[in-house]
Amino acid sequence: MRISGLFLCLLALVLAAFAAGTKTVTNPEGNCAISVPASWTAGTLGNADSPDKKMSIIVSSPKRGLTAIAQVQQMAPGIYPDDKVTKSSATEFEMEGKSTSGKPNVYRAVPAGARVCIAEITYENGATADARATVATLKAAK
Repeated sequence: MRISGLFLCLLALVLAAFAAGTKTVTNPEGNCAISVPASWTAGTLGNADSPDKKMSIIVSSPKRGLTAIAQVQQMAPGIYPDDKVTKSSATEFEMEGKSTSGKPNVYRAVPAGARVCIAEITYENGATADARATVATLKAAK
């Protein structure tokens, strides 16, 4: 019990510190948003990269085919066979493992009205906690 309480306090502190110096990255349609560190370079396609290029993220919301988290839960494991599901509910879906490019990744999906928001962050080894904290900020923007 003490360890879980300590973990939650530590996580809250990390998230609060993270939020202080962030910028918002949205997908091209503007219906999905994620917070990345202020030092990251954001692109126009819902993408962003860390200054050292060791982490990158893409935020999307497919216009066709994916309208519910349940559909992502069925489809994503087939696309990312080296990922393991870490969260799965009606309001969020998350996997971690290895991306199609071979780099470690965290993949997350959340509802966005009649669509879903999806984010995938890839990183180099040793940045798992940062990747998880970043992708956890994914939300519907409209």
